[in-house]
Amino acid sequence: MACKRGCSDSQTKWVLFSSFSVALVFTIGIVLSFTLQKSTQPGCEPDSACRPDADMLDYLLSQGWISHRDGLMVTWYHAANSQAAMKAALSSDVMVLEADVTVEGLNTANETGVPIMAHPPDIYSNNTLQQWLETVLASSQKGIKLDFKSIKALGPSLDLLRQFTENGRVRRPVWINADILRGPNMPISIEVNSTRFLALVQEKYPEATLSPGWTTLYVPLTSNRTYTCAMVEEMQALVGALPQRVTFPVRAIMVRAAWPHFSWLLGQSERYSLTLWQAASDPLSVEDLLYIRDNSATHQIYYDLFEPILSQFKQLAGNATRKQIYYTGGSLIPLLQPPKGDGLGVEWLVPGIQGNGRTATVTLPDREGMILLNTGLQEPAAGDPVPIVHFPGGPALTLESCLLQLATRPGRWGIHLHIAEPTALRPSLAMLAHLSTLGHLPRPVWVGATLSHGSFAVPGHVAGSEFLAAVAEVFPHVTVAPGWPEDVLGSGYREQLLTDMLELCQGLWQPVSFQLQARPLGHSMAGAVTRLLAASPRATVTVEHNPAEGNYAAGRAGLLAARAVDRTRVYYRLPQDFREDLMADIGRN
Repeated sequence: MACKRGCSDSQTKWVLFSSFSVALVFTIGIVLSFTLQKSTQPGCEPDSACRPDADMLDYLLSQGWISHRDGLMVTWYHAANSQAAMKAALSSDVMVLEADVTVEGLNTANETGVPIMAHPPDIYSNNTLQQWLETVLASSQKGIKLDFKSIKALGPSLDLLRQFTENGRVRRPVWINADILRGPNMPISIEVNSTRFLALVQEKYPEATLSPGWTTLYVPLTSNRTYTCAMVEEMQALVGALPQRVTFPVRAIMVRAAWPHFSWLLGQSERYSLTLWQAASDPLSVEDLLYIRDNSATHQIYYDLFEPILSQFKQLAGNATRKQIYYTGGSLIPLLQPPKGDGLGVEWLVPGIQGNGRTATVTLPDREGMILLNTGLQEPAAGDPVPIVHFPGGPALTLESCLLQLATRPGRWGIHLHIAEPTALRPSLAMLAHLSTLGHLPRPVWVGATLSHGSFAVPGHVAGSEFLAAVAEVFPHVTVAPGWPEDVLGSGYREQLLTDMLELCQGLWQPVSFQLQARPLGHSMAGAVTRLLAASPRATVTVEHNPAEGNYAAGRAGLLAARAVDRTRVYYRLPQDFREDLMADIGRN
C-alpha cells in the first residue's frame, strides 16, 4: 500500500512536471515567435526609420532600395485597389503602393461604412482596407500611400491603422492623401473638408505623413491657369503649425509657372516636400522637370510620373554636363551650398575689368560664388539714364553688358547686385527683369542696398519703403539684401535698429539676407543674429568685414559671434585673407 502510494505520488509529480515543462516550452515558443515576427515584419533597421511617422527616403534607404536621399529614385504603383491589382503590385519591384479608399456603397441605400479599396466612381470592391492592410503588411516591406476622396472613409480607416500599429505591424511610413483645397481651373468645389481631414488625422493617427493637395483641372490646348500665391498661402496657413511631415501633391504640368510660390512654400519648413504627379493626358515637358530639379534639393521632390517621360527625365537629370537653369529668387542651396552645409563655403567674388568701351571685358577670380556688382547710374547726353557697374580701380561698364558677359560664364555662381546710388534702383531692377525675360539671367540674384528707415533714417540712402516697393513692382523674383547705414552703428546693432528693420521687412515673400558689419556686430547686444534669423524660416544673415574697417582682428568678435548662432544660415563677405584667418580661428576652436 505504501509502495502504491509512493508510486502514485511519483507519477503525479512526474505528470505535473511534464505538464509544466510543456507549458513552459509552449510559452517560450509563443514569445519567441511573436518576437521574431515583430522583428522581421517588415525586417527594418534602424527603428527610427521603421515607423509610420518616418521619412520615406530614410526608410527606403534603410531597406537598401535607394543609395541616397533622392525622391527621383522612388518608384510608385498606382491604384493597387482590387485583389488582382494588389497582388500585381506586391509582386512588382516598386517601392511605394498607392491605393484609394472609399466607403462601401457610398451615398447609396447600401452604404455600410466599411472602408474598401476603390477609386470613384466605383463604390464596391473585392478588397476591404482591412484585407488590404493584412496582406500588404504580412507579405511586403513597401511604403504605403492611401488616397481619400471622401471624408466618410477617413475615420474608420485611421481606426484600422491604429489597431495595426498598436499590434506592432506598421513598421514603415504611411502617407494619408486628400485634396483639401480648391485649386487651378476647378469650376466646382469637390475637395475634402480640410478642417475635418486635418482634425481626424491629429485625433486618430498623428503618426502619418500628411499629403494635402488641391483639386485641379487641366485641359490641353486651352488657356490653363496655375497655382496662385493665395492658394499656396492658404495651404500653409492650414498645415504650418502641425507637427507632421507634409508632402504636397502638385500637378507637375503646372508647377514651373508657379515655382516662386512653391519655392516659398518649401522654404517654410524642413518637414515639407512636393510630390509631382501627372495625369495621363498632361503634355508634361522634360525641360520643366529639369527646372524644378535644378531649383530644389534632391530630398525635397518626389516624382510620380508616367513613362516614357520619367525615363527621359532621369537620363537627363543624371547628366552632369547639361546646362542648368536656376530661379533668380531661389536659395543658394543647392547651387552654391549643399543642404545643411556651411555658409562659410560660399564666397563673394569682386570682379575686375580689362579694356575700355565696347571691348571691355569682365574678369573674375578662378573660383565659384556670389559675384558682387556695385551699381550706379549714368546720365547720357540724350536718352534714358543707364545703370552701370563700378569696378575697383577701373572704368564703369553698363549693367546690361556686364550681365550678358556673365551669362556665358560656366560653373556655379550667383549675382549680388548692391545699389550704391539710390537713383539706380528702378533702372537696375528693370534691366534684371528684361534680361530674365530673355533667358539671360539663369542664376540666383540678390538685390541689396543700405536703407534709410525709422531709427536708421539717414539722408543719401535708399528709403526702405521705396526699396521694397520697387522690388515688388519691377522685379520681385530676387533675394532682398537690406543693410543699415554705418552712421547709426556706433553703438552696434541696438534693439531699435533691429526692430525697425524687422518691421520694414515683415510679410515679404522673398528670401531676406540681412547685411551686417562685423565690427559693430562685435559690440552689439547678445542675440542680434538670432533675432534676425527668427524673422522667417528663409531669412539669412551676411556678415561683411573689409580692410577699410580695420584688420581681421577688428572684426573677429562679430564674425565668431555670428558663427556661434548658426552655420547654415550665416554667410560671410570677406576678402580672401580674412576668410583664411576666420577658417584658421575656427580650426583652433
